[in-house]
Amino acid sequence: MKSYTDIYNHYCKNVYPCAEEEYSWYKQADNLRDAVRKAFLSEDKQRKVDDHQRLVGRECLCLAAKIALEHFDTQCISDFDNFNSIHQFVEDVRNEVRKEVKGFGELANYDVALRISQYLGIELHEVYLHAGTTIGFRALRLNIKNRGIIPVDKFPEPFNQLSGDHLENLLCIYQEVLADPSAEFPKTCIRRKTNSSYSNKNGCA
Repeated sequence: MKSYTDIYNHYCKNVYPCAEEEYSWYKQADNLRDAVRKAFLSEDKQRKVDDHQRLVGRECLCLAAKIALEHFDTQCISDFDNFNSIHQFVEDVRNEVRKEVKGFGELANYDVALRISQYLGIELHEVYLHAGTTIGFRALRLNIKNRGIIPVDKFPEPFNQLSGDHLENLLCIYQEVLADPSAEFPKTCIRRKTNSSYSNKNGCA
């Protein structure tokens, strides 16, 4: 039987470094405008589209990036000072994209906002529930109802030592183990949504 501490430690050893490596690519943008472009294109160093956005498609992502840069040029830098405002910026772009093509959904909205936030060094203190994340959250059986955004400090130890993005990741990848402590740990560091050296800021050993 696996405890919350077992799950947390497994995440920190096997997944946390992978996520931080992914973030590092988006942090290397030349400026905020470039960070917005990279975030919407959703490509890694090898110009491969992130697994989460493959079904969205390059055509839709390129259109989203084009619209995003048009919006960005009319925004104030202060509009990007917290995750919620960045998420809203992406959602505004998403709504415009969806008038022309389908596929840019809630998960893409979150992922793009997260990439921009990573570039800006903004740490999430809430978990945004969607898809597999919601399944993992329900497995914890917390007494929190009808809420899509949960503060990290509402989660049990040691999960509340993670930032919101890493906790979102953990809930999704480890949803089966959270629901059934006898289940096997996942064998991949890729985040499930059907997600080197690093700076330790979020409580992982």
